[in-house]
Amino acid sequence: MARSSPVPAWVPADLPARPGVYQFEDALGTPIYVGKSVNLKRRVRGYFYGGGPSDERMAMMVRLARGVTILRTGTDLEALLEEAERIERHRPAFNRALKNRSRGWYIEIDWGDPFPRLRIVKSRRKPRAQYFGPFRGRRVPSEAARLAEKVFRLRSCSGTIRPDTSVSPCLQHGIDLCTAPCVGLVGVDSYRKQLRAAVRVLADREAAAEAILRCQAQRDAALAAGSIQSATGLEQRLMWLYELEDYRTVLERPQVERSWLIVLPGAESGTGVLLPMARGRVLPRQRVRWDAEGWQECVDRVCYEVRIEEPRAESVFAPAELTPSLIVTAWLARRAPEEGHAFDLDRLDSTAIVEALCQAAPNREAEAA
Repeated sequence: MARSSPVPAWVPADLPARPGVYQFEDALGTPIYVGKSVNLKRRVRGYFYGGGPSDERMAMMVRLARGVTILRTGTDLEALLEEAERIERHRPAFNRALKNRSRGWYIEIDWGDPFPRLRIVKSRRKPRAQYFGPFRGRRVPSEAARLAEKVFRLRSCSGTIRPDTSVSPCLQHGIDLCTAPCVGLVGVDSYRKQLRAAVRVLADREAAAEAILRCQAQRDAALAAGSIQSATGLEQRLMWLYELEDYRTVLERPQVERSWLIVLPGAESGTGVLLPMARGRVLPRQRVRWDAEGWQECVDRVCYEVRIEEPRAESVFAPAELTPSLIVTAWLARRAPEEGHAFDLDRLDSTAIVEALCQAAPNREAEAA
């Protein structure tokens, strides 16, 4: 006698063993859980074998589920983005998958403050502020900001400064780690010049190298003049600059600051996905066929949309836009050539992009044959 399958009849028998997104729904058709997998067939059917999920939350989800829909994708990146969008749109009751993934941290410089400081924040909300990030955790931006404060003698205190010359400066000034704007020992223009120097070092590798060389020269001059105390202080600042460079690859994050056009393989043979990114903001994807004659129009249109979006993208991220940005940023940092093409729109125009895509077209046409 044939053994009955534990998989319910409402689960499609022809689930593909390909990447994609799956969505469990209750008896009313309401999405209750969204997930993604590189193998939809194995993942969805796996919920019903071995007595079901050991986690009580997921076991409850399986008991309530009465339907499942899927969307095939050509790549894991597209599946991740589709999963994030569906969770944001439907807010399924049993999803916690994006709880940590959606968190991001920034270094914020609020130029609306006369004496700005390097703050660590969880969102970009101030139109007049400058941001570095997003970062996946708080540790790296916090340590980088603290090092920059020490090197450039910036204030680390919280609150708004109203200079009061009737009081004495704090300990930070006494140990030469702050120029004491709180007591009027440095004015707005001079303090903001210090901060701009710190921002340049955080943002640019060459500026950091110049700062290191300048600090070395000042230290050597102090030693030559017999000023041991001054040379010791400069040596300490030099060490902090070296420590700051340890975070260079994370701080620069050129993939966020630039605009990109990412071209991914589609779910079906002979298709592709255009994924534009404007200054870190992920724009809607477009699914197209690998048609050499149609590439120019498609790429021209997408590049135009990116340029239109860039001014807004450079100001403030909405909370729902952070997760896609983190997902694509991580992909850009680790991508393999076979996973898709990434074109830097600050360096290439649409014509150069189309030429590169047409060179790859024979391979795509072979796949579609």
